[in-house]
Amino acid sequence: MNQKVLWGIIVAIVVIGGATGIYLAMQKDAGAPSNNTSKTTDSTKPASATITYSDSGFSPNSVTVKSGDTVAIKNTSSSDLQFDSDPHPVHTDDEELNVGTVTPGQTATFTVTTKGTFGYHNHLNASDTGTIIIQ
Repeated sequence: MNQKVLWGIIVAIVVIGGATGIYLAMQKDAGAPSNNTSKTTDSTKPASATITYSDSGFSPNSVTVKSGDTVAIKNTSSSDLQFDSDPHPVHTDDEELNVGTVTPGQTATFTVTTKGTFGYHNHLNASDTGTIIIQ
């Protein structure tokens, strides 16, 4: 076989393999629900507000905090909670609220900085909703 043909085949295999890897990574990310655990903060900073999620939904249904405050999400329910901002399913109103999965018995914390009124929900049960007002 000619050396130019052999090198052409090798280059084609590398390019196709790289493109396939990128395509598969994009497909995995596009269908994956958010699980942004990087929002969880150091628990040494006390939470200014706690939102509890039980089998009955969120309590309180609305909470007001100041920009810079830490908010705790406590899951006392019997199932996973995926805490995300509205609208469902894209979670784009305030991405700071996209905490991701909080398992039963776990508490996750995050810090808010964007002022405004934002809805949030349990991505796994989008009828469970609440509102956070950040002043």
